[in-house]
Amino acid sequence: MITIKDVAKEAGVSVATVSRVLNNKGGAKPETITHVENVIKKLNYKPNKIAKSLSEGSSNLIALLVPTLNNPFFPELVREIEKVANENGYNVYLCNSDDDRMKVEYYLESMIDHYVSGAIINSLHVDASDLAELEKRGIRTITIDRANFEHPYSAITVDHTLGAQLAVTHLIRDEKCNNIVFISGPKNEKSAIDRLTGFTLALNEAGHPVKTHICYGDFGTASGYENTKALIQNGHSFDSIFCANDAMAIGAMRACHEFGIKVPSEVKIVGYDNISLASYMYPTLSSVDQCKEDIGRLAVNELIQLIKNPKNKQKQYELEPKLVIRNSSTINGGSINE
Repeated sequence: MITIKDVAKEAGVSVATVSRVLNNKGGAKPETITHVENVIKKLNYKPNKIAKSLSEGSSNLIALLVPTLNNPFFPELVREIEKVANENGYNVYLCNSDDDRMKVEYYLESMIDHYVSGAIINSLHVDASDLAELEKRGIRTITIDRANFEHPYSAITVDHTLGAQLAVTHLIRDEKCNNIVFISGPKNEKSAIDRLTGFTLALNEAGHPVKTHICYGDFGTASGYENTKALIQNGHSFDSIFCANDAMAIGAMRACHEFGIKVPSEVKIVGYDNISLASYMYPTLSSVDQCKEDIGRLAVNELIQLIKNPKNKQKQYELEPKLVIRNSSTINGGSINE
């Protein structure tokens, strides 16, 4: 392996001179810089990024902490973030916490050990004191979907109350549904609570009574399937289902299919997240798009600005979701609010 010492020897200069050329620090004559650069190309020398990180206490590495990879939304979000990071010369250190505080603590320590320059965090198991410690260590942070911006650092959230309101209003107003099942996420999960609030607001704005039934899942496909299956087996009647994410909506569609219930002619279904698979389901799945492309680009660009300009003031953003209407909730799928 070619080392910086090999480059210095071949060029007839000091290691310090080669280092200054590599880091654009100046301090050498133009002809010396050109000569060293030519030797670097000749020897095909690649700087040791790990060693550089250790010496400078930082890197071109951005940590990304997500709560799970089982929900299809998060792998798609990871892909968007990685794409934008790579476009800007940064690599992504992926940390999957599995919603486990012990794993979160491990990854927070690992971020420090790996000298990451910044961290994009989506986890309710990270609190303001964790963020403060990262910032103290020189690791700039931005959170995604944190509860009510309950910290002073940069953050991006989506108005999930509005998203659920759009979905349920579509079922009530456009599709004339009057017996709606809501399969929520966990009772103590902030985004699930916000979506339940939006569900309730849409009912209050309906102007007429609407029968409802609320059950709770875990954002997994199986919980959407099992909840819907139990409702059908117990003789519970309903004309529509709104699920707090697409994974549960796919499970609900499967249960309806198994029991011979036609979607959308007998039961209309709307999900949340607008994952790629939604447009390939049969029927195609109506869903609330929570702007993962916008989240990914905004999170990376904002974080890079914080990294490059440490004195920049932290910013907090709230994005508006959009409802994408497909054939699971109407015969003539289309889109609104786009």
